Amino acid sequence: MSFHQNGLTLTLFAKDYTVKQVGPFTNMFFTLSSMLAFVGAIAGLVILVYKNLKTKVKIGGGVLFVLALHFALFFINGFDPTGLLGKLFTTFGLQNSISPEIFQSFNPLFIVALTFPVMGVFAWMNKRGIEPSTPKKIGLGMIIAALGFIIVLVSSIGAPSPESLHGIPVADTDRVLPYWLISSYLILTIAELFLSPIGLSFVSKVAPSRFQGLMQGGWLLATAVGNKLLFIGTLLWDKVQLWQLWLVFIICCLTSAAFIFSILKRLEKEGQG
Repeated sequence: MSFHQNGLTLTLFAKDYTVKQVGPFTNMFFTLSSMLAFVGAIAGLVILVYKNLKTKVKIGGGVLFVLALHFALFFINGFDPTGLLGKLFTTFGLQNSISPEIFQSFNPLFIVALTFPVMGVFAWMNKRGIEPSTPKKIGLGMIIAALGFIIVLVSSIGAPSPESLHGIPVADTDRVLPYWLISSYLILTIAELFLSPIGLSFVSKVAPSRFQGLMQGGWLLATAVGNKLLFIGTLLWDKVQLWQLWLVFIICCLTSAAFIFSILKRLEKEGQG
């Protein structure tokens, strides 16, 4: 339930409590073309400075960096000596208001960007014999998820409750920066990487071979039930203070973590069997 709030309460928070217009640099992360330009510039720079790569690869990285940086500068300040980009793309301007649904794109973006680094950290820890067990990773994932909701809780302190607004969004001067919500998505995505793939793998490992398909279906069923429980966020949205709503999700995550750690030894024993 807590993990799927990006489709409900977090989107409502983006609509009613997050600024609708941002600066040119921040705006880069809300359109696909400008986001690709930023990612391309970073990737090209990494290839250019990375050691033990062939000269041709480094030259390709340098070309990618220059071209992507040109695109990025165009989206930030309209830099376009050739005049070609202006015919194909729209530069930053007042028309670039943020749609609340756009924030949901950060979750899949962070999944793509963070999967290999997180798995790399696990591999690094495994080589040194300090990698947490699979059940412990799941418990840690729930704690990390709680941290993600703590971020939006802090940003909501002092904000008027949705009930007091009577359906009217917060005044523009009282809205919070989008970095609060983006940071929350970042932390929740890291938590998801500790849970979804690892949890499904653990279920496959401990389930009897003849029941593996059934147990994997049970894991996916639990995810579906979590989606169905989203209505709890709707019920609470107009009933409690905004920070209290996030506190409910924090308590749910920490309660789940406490349960997992309470049976940790049994789960680890099953995983080793």
